[in-house]
Amino acid sequence: MSTDFAARILQLRTLIRHHDYLYYQEAKPEISDQEYDALYAELYRLEEAHPELITADSPTRRVSGAPLSAFVTRKHSLPMLSLDNTYNAADLQRFHEYVSRGLGSQNVCYSIEPKVDGVSISVRYENGVFACALTRGNGKEGDDVSENVKTIPSLPLVLLGEHPPAVFEARGEVFMSSQGFASLNARRLAAGEDEFANPRNATAGTLKQLDPRVVAQRPLDIVFYAQGEIDGLEITSQAELLQKFKDYGLKTQKWLRFANDFSGILAAVDELKNCKSQFPYDIDGAVIKVDDFAQREILGMTAKAPSWAKAFKYEPERCETLLKDITVQVGRTGVLTPVAELEPVLLAGSTISRATLHNADEISRKDIRIGDTVRIEKAGEVIPAVVEVVPGKRPAGSQPFDFVAHLDQRCPSCGSEIVRDPQFVAWRCPNLQCPAQNVRRLEYFAARNALDLQSLGGVVAAALVERGLVSEPLDLFALTLEQLGTLNLGSDDQPRLFGHKNAAKLLAALERTRTLPLANWLQAMGIPEVGAATAFHLGRTHRNLAELAKSPKLLALCEIMSGQDSGLPADRLEELAALLLPLELIKSTSRKNGPPAYVTTSIGPKTAQAVLDFFAADAGQYWLRRLAALGIDPAGGTAAGEASPASGATGNLAGQTFVLTGTLQSMDRETAAARIRALGGNVASAVSRNTTYLVAGENTGARKTEKAQELGIKVINEAEFLALLM
Repeated sequence: MSTDFAARILQLRTLIRHHDYLYYQEAKPEISDQEYDALYAELYRLEEAHPELITADSPTRRVSGAPLSAFVTRKHSLPMLSLDNTYNAADLQRFHEYVSRGLGSQNVCYSIEPKVDGVSISVRYENGVFACALTRGNGKEGDDVSENVKTIPSLPLVLLGEHPPAVFEARGEVFMSSQGFASLNARRLAAGEDEFANPRNATAGTLKQLDPRVVAQRPLDIVFYAQGEIDGLEITSQAELLQKFKDYGLKTQKWLRFANDFSGILAAVDELKNCKSQFPYDIDGAVIKVDDFAQREILGMTAKAPSWAKAFKYEPERCETLLKDITVQVGRTGVLTPVAELEPVLLAGSTISRATLHNADEISRKDIRIGDTVRIEKAGEVIPAVVEVVPGKRPAGSQPFDFVAHLDQRCPSCGSEIVRDPQFVAWRCPNLQCPAQNVRRLEYFAARNALDLQSLGGVVAAALVERGLVSEPLDLFALTLEQLGTLNLGSDDQPRLFGHKNAAKLLAALERTRTLPLANWLQAMGIPEVGAATAFHLGRTHRNLAELAKSPKLLALCEIMSGQDSGLPADRLEELAALLLPLELIKSTSRKNGPPAYVTTSIGPKTAQAVLDFFAADAGQYWLRRLAALGIDPAGGTAAGEASPASGATGNLAGQTFVLTGTLQSMDRETAAARIRALGGNVASAVSRNTTYLVAGENTGARKTEKAQELGIKVINEAEFLALLM
């Protein structure tokens, strides 16, 4: 009898894999969803009744039952290099000329494929069975995200066909379709959580989830385009590799072109650019590769990238639309930000109806007026920006936009009279109890790099303030399960409850914050001049809030920086330096004549004074009293998830200061900053003479790179940065 069950289980697995292939690869399903579900349910019941027949590659085993405690880092069998990229045709022509010179009289054929804007992955099969999946990481080793990747429905856990090779590593991109991303954000909004910024961020964040059950609820997909280690199979070209992927049931992109010369490459790149908005997922360029693998061997590779391939990145798309109105948002510090309300227009695959205008001075500089036709650009931002006005389409009789008059000099949220910030190009609402500011402060308090209250997104924050349950972040600790569970996130006419399950998650997250380190709490408090990097250094150099509030170290920092050139006695300078140098809050520099000079490394005197002023003022005293009443006393040390660089750090990056700009492919900026600090380095927000490296990711603006070049600061790319972290 058990033999009959085993045979039926094998038959069901084969049937389900066959229908998975037809559905996900060919888009030609032969059976209905109900019939498929019936096959799956029968297999699940049989395996539950006969657990001795369960195998790891069964379709029912995609989602493991328990969260991981952490990801394990493993070495790639072959380096997983990134590609050199370019934005202009001249570079592409130089690439073709380099290939032609390298191959001499040989004819060359190029493959041209879309560059998917996702997360790179390497999937390994052993004897045809899924073995593991690694992220790119630093190219030599990556995180083992096998349990998460297994949940992707379009990925076969067993390769199709007979006699698979002993080892077959397929490399590709994990991504979210535009439709899947929109559905995910809709579900997050319904649950009161913040939306993801874009599909790539959502994909990267999902793969970093420790609970595969959460990942299984996210609409991940995968396509393949390259190979890693292969044992037991000879493949001689890109065209042959892509066909082998299809034979094995591994998903590839349908759009593929070949070219034999530069004009053919350019034609394919232009063709793809013109149709990329029709793709069901985001692509940000074209990848050009020499097709023949033997020719690739001749051309070789550099330490960072293969010499036989180039990624051509498309410039951010622009389009014209009508600016119907200008509204104003209130930030957590009271800063008023104008937003363009636009006639909805399709841009880069999504419908855009709003764009940032930055501030009143920017509106005046560009002479932006209500009723103008404007050009907007989307370069990865959540809200695109207005680039310029189209003067020839301006309606007759339009008037320059007057920011203050438009608001009648009143905050749009609370009606308080707005004031001009003397230090910045911004108007502010000075009312600290302004409802809009309260909402923004709650969001900031709950952010991932602060207290990481994942269930508390913008919708929940707004509802808590609007319903009068919370006016200050620490009011959250007084909320009950019943209050949160019955919180209406919708309107009175169309109520939508937060729910007791979400409420329990939020209360548990709040309880966890009691043990978070000082750096996280400092970030959450929203102290002027204090961002993540400053919070980290304040946290590592102070035992607790009580010490920080009247910090002798910050007082010493202010004194030494203001006094070293204004006659401070030498013995006092030495006394202050003896306190600050071991903490790496200052460093000594030599001068031609006279004693050494001291410069700050991570916290400037302006920031130090701002922290002292904050805790001396009513707002800071209020925080200290409320936290004491709640029994919360954050301990000094490092931010959650970071290694502690002791005073006098001796890591690989000790004494070096980094500035991060642009988008990194292998990690987000917060993770990069944490890695730098864990190795003893510092992270700054602006380029200065103290900067050691400017790390330039993709979509880097010109301002920081120009400043770095002006000061002689070395600019490094992501591959060079990853090499420093090793």
